[in-house]
Formats: sequence, structure tokens, C-alpha cells
Amino acid sequence: MKKILIASLIGLWLPVAAQADALGIRIGANGWQQNFSGHAKSGTNGDRIEIEDDLGFDDEYGFQGYISFEHPVPFLPNVLVQRTVIDADADGDLNGKTFDGVTFPGAVDSTIDLTHTDTTLYYEILDNWFSLDLGLTARFFEQGFKIKDQTQSASLDIDQVVPMVYAAVKFDLPLTGLYIGADGNATQYDDDTLIDVKANIGWESSVGLGVEAGYRYFDVDYEDSKEEADLTIEGPYAGLFFHF
Repeated sequence: MKKILIASLIGLWLPVAAQADALGIRIGANGWQQNFSGHAKSGTNGDRIEIEDDLGFDDEYGFQGYISFEHPVPFLPNVLVQRTVIDADADGDLNGKTFDGVTFPGAVDSTIDLTHTDTTLYYEILDNWFSLDLGLTARFFEQGFKIKDQTQSASLDIDQVVPMVYAAVKFDLPLTGLYIGADGNATQYDDDTLIDVKANIGWESSVGLGVEAGYRYFDVDYEDSKEEADLTIEGPYAGLFFHF
């Protein structure tokens, strides 16, 4: 991970000739089909809780909205703000398993809320038929996991800011308006990792209105002495954007 950070930081200070030569704003929104898998554990004597088999999570639907602002001012980074809604409920049965010090004898209702807001500062390293952006992201998580039955509840809170490396690539297909690309954020600290990447294909009209579809993969792997989470959310997405 140190190599990734160093490479990204070096990229941020490459010649500013690659910056946009005009002001540009892009606004968009995507619908995301989310498939949940993995497990979580909370508490010194907590049990491993399976997201699918124990809690009953399967396919859900989420949303992502974003706005980016690019400019030609030397040395100042461009700005991308994104908000992703990951908020799902399910019914399951823990059969006496313990989570966060609470033992659940049977049926439970549970919530996974990993909704987050990203603020990304980035530079356009290349900007022609092939574009490359590099930057740094601050990701703000708000909630976490919650499990309850008729008389008790337990939770694993994820309410923190996570610094991440940002990268995006895009290939324009000449004279068509079509493009293919990929973008994402990633970070690693000790044995904890967070990876969030998208691969996509899109089309932008001559007036700036466009469509995009692709596949998003979001993976959290976190562990300390009392808590553990290994969760993957992945699936196709599609949306509209306007670039002006």
C-alpha cells in the first residue's frame, strides 16, 4: 500500500499541463443492484454471524449521486463529491449466537447501513482520448450493523472517516461518443483493507447528456481484538449524467 500512496502523491505533482483547459461540471446518479455476502463478529466472546445464512441478506438496491468540478487553475486540485446509499434490512435466525455481548435465541431483524460520502481531490494527469486521474479521498461512514429481536438489540458502529487513494481511467472511442473506463478508491492499514471499484461503459451526446452502466465491487475487511467484519457488496449499476 505504501507504494500505491507514494505513486499517487508523485502523480499529483506532475506538470499541470494535464489539467482541464476549461471549466467543467458533471452531475450524475446511478441505481445499483447490491448483492451482500460475508460475515461479522462483535464482542470478545462473540460468534461469527453470516450475512446471508444467519441474517438473511440477499439482493438489495442502492443509489449513488455525484458531482465533479474541474478547472484550469494550476496546482489546485479538481473536486469530486459522491454519496452512496447502502442501507438494507433483512430477517434471519441466529439460533443462540452472540453478537456484541447479546445472545439471540431465535428470529432477528437486522440492518446494514454503510451509507457514505466521499470528498475527493484529484488531478488530471492525462486528458485526451485516454484520460488518467489520481487523487486522495476522505470517506465519511455514518452507521454500521444492528441486530435486534423483540426484547434486545446489539450493534457494530462504523462512524469514522477513512482516507483512501483514488484513481480513474477512461478510453474514448473516436467519433462515437462511446467510452470505457474504470475508477475506484482503496486503502490498507495493517491487515485492514477497503476496496471500492467500478468498471463501466458509457455514451455521451454532443450536448453533454449521457448514460453509463457497469459493475461495482465494494469490499470491507476489518479486524481488531473485539470486532471483525468481512463484507462484500457487488453488482451491476446503471445511470444518467449531464456534463457541461
